[in-house]
Amino acid sequence: MNQMNFLTKEYKNRLEIEEYFRKCLGGFIMVFLILYVTFFGIKMVESSVQKKINIERIEIAEKNKRIKQLTLESKKETNLGAKIEIIEDIFSQKNLRVSEIFRSLDGNVPKNVWIQSLVYEGTEVRIKGFSFKDQETKSSEENAYYFEERMLDSEVYKNVTLNYLKKSIKYGEKVDEFEYVLELE
Repeated sequence: MNQMNFLTKEYKNRLEIEEYFRKCLGGFIMVFLILYVTFFGIKMVESSVQKKINIERIEIAEKNKRIKQLTLESKKETNLGAKIEIIEDIFSQKNLRVSEIFRSLDGNVPKNVWIQSLVYEGTEVRIKGFSFKDQETKSSEENAYYFEERMLDSEVYKNVTLNYLKKSIKYGEKVDEFEYVLELE
């Protein structure tokens, strides 16, 4: 069967234009939807990336804070290490022996022996003093020798040498002046 087209040419052109317009509008809407979905997708990815960046910045700030804290602690450790080295050096050189000397003198000097001067140089200690006569039986000379024995017994000194022991008068009393050289162990 044959179909006949009774449409006028103008009406037919008009229908073609409308159909062309619909196709263009459909294409435009499709392009718009594609661009909108792409733009929306990009925005979602961008916001996700921005959130990750913010999280990383927070972590970096926390790690920087921790690094500063560790740096301060390591400086304190270094300072503490240096102080410990100084203390170890002092003890290895026995520079704190002065306190040992005073402790040994504190318990070992008889009551009738007076120390006038103490000089500490290297491993030697020079002690000058004098001794009085004891109320009981010991003479001033015996008190000086007793002091020497006590120093030898203290185990701080390996040698005790008497430089001199001489008689003199102090404060109206007869005394024995002495000088001992004590060699530290």
